[in-house]
Amino acid sequence: MWCEVQMSQTKTEPATPEKHLSIQQAAFIGVGGMVGAGIFALLGAAGTVAGAAGLYPAAGLSDRLAETGQFPPLMARKVGGRASAGLLIQAVACLILAVVFKLDAIASIGSAVALLIFTLITAAHFRVRRETGASVLLLGLAIAASAVVLLTFVFTTLIHEPASIVTLAAIVLLGIGLDFGWKRTRASQASQAQVSASAGEPG
Repeated sequence: MWCEVQMSQTKTEPATPEKHLSIQQAAFIGVGGMVGAGIFALLGAAGTVAGAAGLYPAAGLSDRLAETGQFPPLMARKVGGRASAGLLIQAVACLILAVVFKLDAIASIGSAVALLIFTLITAAHFRVRRETGASVLLLGLAIAASAVVLLTFVFTTLIHEPASIVTLAAIVLLGIGLDFGWKRTRASQASQAQVSASAGEPG
């Protein structure tokens, strides 16, 4: 009876090249091999996403920015003497995005943030253009091109994703707030250190 049921199911299901290929693969490497291939595929996809998210350079980037004072010293600390706090914080942020949003929404947010960063970095280049010898015309064209692409992306794609727009605005405002708060705290600490040093000097 069981064989008849299996034969009837086999007859009703269409035979496709993909199905034959998967059956042949399973027969060749076995069930354990198929499970292992699936696990490796998931790990490869996770590695690609992590790399695209910037987790790979997060530790070194956090250390460098903490050295220059752009990040607070917390970002350069080692948790347990090994793991970078900056890496862990960024990993948690990526996990929250992955859990809360769909993949297409994450891609939209990432694209918008990247375009915004390109525009801001090029605009900041104006401050050091004499040192780098960059052309003002080319910098202006680059900013205009990035801004046009960003606005086009916002009004053609993000406009249909309200959650992505709100998240993007929240990320920008949070970044500005954290940067302003940290630099204000750093300036206050430097002022206090200067006052302490002046008070310790002999009159």
